[in-house]
Amino acid sequence: MILLLLLIARIFANDIPEQVHVAVGAYPGLIQFTWSTRLSTPTSAVRIGLNPSYLKYYYGTSNTFTNGTNSWVIHTANATLYPGATYMYQVGCILTNFSQVFKLTVPPSTGSSSTYLIYADLDIGLDGNLSWTEIGNRWPQLNIDAVIHMGDIAYDLSTDYGTWGDAFMNSIQPVASSVPYMVCVGNHEGDDNYVNYLARFAMPNNQFYYTWASGYVRFLAIDTETIVQQASDLTEMIGYIQNVLNRTQADKEAYPWLVVYGHRPFYCLSTQKKKSCGSESRLLQSTLESLFYTYNVDLYVNGHVHNYERTTPVYQEKVMGSGGSGNVYIDPLATIYVTTGGIGADGNNYDIDTQGVPSWLAAQDGNLSYSVFTAFNATHLFWQQWETGKNKTSDEFWIIKGSSAFAEQ
Repeated sequence: MILLLLLIARIFANDIPEQVHVAVGAYPGLIQFTWSTRLSTPTSAVRIGLNPSYLKYYYGTSNTFTNGTNSWVIHTANATLYPGATYMYQVGCILTNFSQVFKLTVPPSTGSSSTYLIYADLDIGLDGNLSWTEIGNRWPQLNIDAVIHMGDIAYDLSTDYGTWGDAFMNSIQPVASSVPYMVCVGNHEGDDNYVNYLARFAMPNNQFYYTWASGYVRFLAIDTETIVQQASDLTEMIGYIQNVLNRTQADKEAYPWLVVYGHRPFYCLSTQKKKSCGSESRLLQSTLESLFYTYNVDLYVNGHVHNYERTTPVYQEKVMGSGGSGNVYIDPLATIYVTTGGIGADGNNYDIDTQGVPSWLAAQDGNLSYSVFTAFNATHLFWQQWETGKNKTSDEFWIIKGSSAFAEQ
């Protein structure tokens, strides 16, 4: 038996787990761990503790993923941890190899200030490298509790038999192993019928639409591709969305901020994306905007258009309450829509349109940029748009709410 274990250990000695990332589960404190190895291992395990002398093991499952000549075994394991606590952990196999030691801070549960890094359309290997390098240096100082990537991941995860996706997953590992990395699908994930996306990420409910909560925020991820394509499962997703938005009073009190995110925009202005900012955005509006209005969605955030755009509170193309270029919204009467797809994709960012700007457009930025927002408490949320390489923000705004905004529907 000892000789057999030594033989197994030698076979797996160089197969160190990589592409390590974590995601939030369906309830606060539930963390989903994902990692990859080249070889199948007898066990898929996470060993974790508040300090090295206190370790607990959580066991999961694995599946083989093959993309042409590129093959991986992708492992997942779940652990229920203390919200807000910081852990040391390793992933791997109890009989073969464990990874390096990682440090994870679990997002807080209700009643705590929380901060989120959010963007879409990121290609670290090309135009997004400058932004990601800056994020890699800054994210600890920003006290990020989670990252949200709203589709068009790596350009593309499936490129060169998935080896481009491998490089992307390893590049995000320093951040994605330390705080949850939450994703949703964009149009580029559909290029291989979502095969790489589904294999590489584990999200609550399913990888296409799901909800999670942290701090003072209830999040809802949606699949805008299903809406644009008018897919057969659209009715099922809309039912799920309405069920999440139609919250109990207890959920509203625990998570007073309601943030929805998806890949495509409801509102935008871009001559380079005329269809996306025309017929497709109007289709999204006709499908979901009335639900957002009825259930008091505070923010909808998207990418797809490769720049930054922000609306005033708007409903059915009409400014609701104060408009213009103001950056403080007190008890807004409708959802604010934000496009943040300018972090660096597969080419230059889109030019900013200056002709015929509608009244609902409050801010634009065509430079490389990424977004950070903080829900400080039940009444104050602050958004910052950071310009890559300039150490300054191009846009900031506050949403301030009183108890009247939480009246029962």
